[in-house]
Amino acid sequence: MKKIENLHELRAEISRMKGVAKQQELQIKKDLSEIRDDLRPENILWNSLSSLTGIKINRNEFLKDGIAYGISLFIQRFILKTEKKMENKVYDFMDSLFERVKSFVNKFTGADAKRSERNEGKDDFIPGE
Repeated sequence: MKKIENLHELRAEISRMKGVAKQQELQIKKDLSEIRDDLRPENILWNSLSSLTGIKINRNEFLKDGIAYGISLFIQRFILKTEKKMENKVYDFMDSLFERVKSFVNKFTGADAKRSERNEGKDDFIPGE
């Protein structure tokens, strides 16, 4: 710290010190407010839970994470239900398509014709001969 030599320097130093004092007062008020906030019962609960789990839990973050998790879970369930519905629709469509193709083929080849062709092509097979 330098030596004050005249009245002008003294007044400047006094105003500087008042500014420093004001800044320190504001910092003290802020610190007291934080201490008062930390000693509220709900904050004590959050802080103790945080220290027990080792995970920093802030109630605002906890709320945001909880809402995000809830929305994510809702969307996953919605997509799963929609996926199952779509899967069933695709299976139903494919079944109906195969049934149409099968009936179309059966129009041109009757069931009796197929059986007789199969029976004609068979030789009497005797095992062991």
